[in-house]
Amino acid sequence: MEMINYNKKDEGAVKKIFAQYWTDNEFLNEIAKELEAGICNFYIAEKAGEVVGVAGLRKAPTHLGNYADTKKPAELYIIASKYQNMGIGNFLGQRIIGEAKRLNFTEIVCYSPETHSSSWKFYEKLGFKKYQIIKDPDDGYPGMLWKKIV
Repeated sequence: MEMINYNKKDEGAVKKIFAQYWTDNEFLNEIAKELEAGICNFYIAEKAGEVVGVAGLRKAPTHLGNYADTKKPAELYIIASKYQNMGIGNFLGQRIIGEAKRLNFTEIVCYSPETHSSSWKFYEKLGFKKYQIIKDPDDGYPGMLWKKIV
């Protein structure tokens, strides 16, 4: 398996992976716009020519950066895999942490809504620490803020 930069040719496969996890059309449209605009650094996991996962990393937006302990935080924006329990998410998570270091970020923050609390053990396995429950500024949903110094 390898992690490579997202390319427009991967769009269909990536959108299918997103649809496995999110049904909120507004959020799916937001992700699609970010894919097109290049606001976020998106990467894909590819195995034997198949797109099996996607991850996104970007400069932490203000609402998350305000919680950072360092001056150059990144946001782990998204990690999603086509197949569960096959190590794809862990592979992408470890690579994204390395990419954050390479891009000279000093910390990674991540918001995960309570509706996705089943993924919280995943963040712990990657070495993220629970910080506190916060509300998403867009929709007010409560979720856990995770932090990791890189």
